[in-house]
Amino acid sequence: MVTPTVMKNIKAIALTALLLLPLAGRTMAQNYDPADTTTIYPLHGTYYHDRFVGRKTASGEVFSQKRLTAAHWKIKLGTIVLVTNPATGQQVLVKVNDRCPRRGVFDMSRRAARAVGIKGSRPVQVRLLGPEWKSRWEEMDAAEPDEVPEAPTEQQAQEQTGMSAKASHSGLYDLFLGTATSRAEATEMLKNLPEKYHPNVEHVAEYTPDGVSLILRLGQSRHTVEALRQKVLPKFPEATLRERSKH
Repeated sequence: MVTPTVMKNIKAIALTALLLLPLAGRTMAQNYDPADTTTIYPLHGTYYHDRFVGRKTASGEVFSQKRLTAAHWKIKLGTIVLVTNPATGQQVLVKVNDRCPRRGVFDMSRRAARAVGIKGSRPVQVRLLGPEWKSRWEEMDAAEPDEVPEAPTEQQAQEQTGMSAKASHSGLYDLFLGTATSRAEATEMLKNLPEKYHPNVEHVAEYTPDGVSLILRLGQSRHTVEALRQKVLPKFPEATLRERSKH
């Protein structure tokens, strides 16, 4: 027999469920606003097939399994994203540079997928980060696959996102690679630099009428540029940091 008290509780539960339905709809409506750096989106993490290696992505970049990138149907291209494997707590920073037609899928490079323990497919949590995280991602992306710096914790991401992102040239650095005696020699020198950096290399006439200095325009923190300098030093023994002008 259903007593009046039990019936009252059943009605209360039913009313609560009805009130929560519109809220649930708003929660599931994934708009992926670049300015929203607090929402955590549950998605299905997968990784690219090797047949896509060498093809151009939606951003124009060439896809590589060795980079920390991902594809999504809607997240703005160029957005830095914190990916978390909720089952293990493993995290990685990736850049969205391609489109995936499957709406509930977050398709990563094999390197990114392995960083969060994905060998096939697995639920992941995705959180959009602000542009202040780009240099951290670049540092991770430039590292050797077995030397990827530890991704920020959720607390660190919250603290960094909450900080004021006042962009200025002060405290930002480029990397002087060395001086060639001719354009032809400069081209040969560049063969020793990872191809992904080639578009950022500027040829500057310095020191001698025919001399050409190679400047890798990075505009990143001293720590990030120094880490890269250490990696290229065997091939570019003249490599030094150059601070950008404050003006």
